[in-house]
Amino acid sequence: MINHKSGRLTVINDLGDTLECLCDCGKTTVVNKKYFNAGDVKSCGCLKKDTEYINLREKFEEKRVDGVAMHLFSDKARKDSSTGYRGVSKYYTRKSKELRYRAWITVDGKKYYKSGFLTAEQAYNVGRKYLEEKYLPKQK
Repeated sequence: MINHKSGRLTVINDLGDTLECLCDCGKTTVVNKKYFNAGDVKSCGCLKKDTEYINLREKFEEKRVDGVAMHLFSDKARKDSSTGYRGVSKYYTRKSKELRYRAWITVDGKKYYKSGFLTAEQAYNVGRKYLEEKYLPKQK
């Protein structure tokens, strides 16, 4: 088994049921022989990190328009939304303690609000759409 290669791993020592392997990144790791032979283990863990970085960072950045992650501005509300609308929250007025709704968006780390709506639907259809039109970059 010495010098056999699977993915980024090269066997440097046969330990019986396990193999000591040298990864292309320079780290050594011990893997189960049956997983190595089946091709289930391909690296010391660096391959997963590299793939995650590409998928989570680089592909995320590709979807930005003028620095704004436009794919996050969907119409679908999160599961934990208390109003049923994305970018709409409840609040109570200071003096009369009446329930009101506000629309909000975050663009480049800055939050923008449009408040004073009587219903969540109104806050979304009027307030949220206004904020998106005003603060989001135009898609090409």
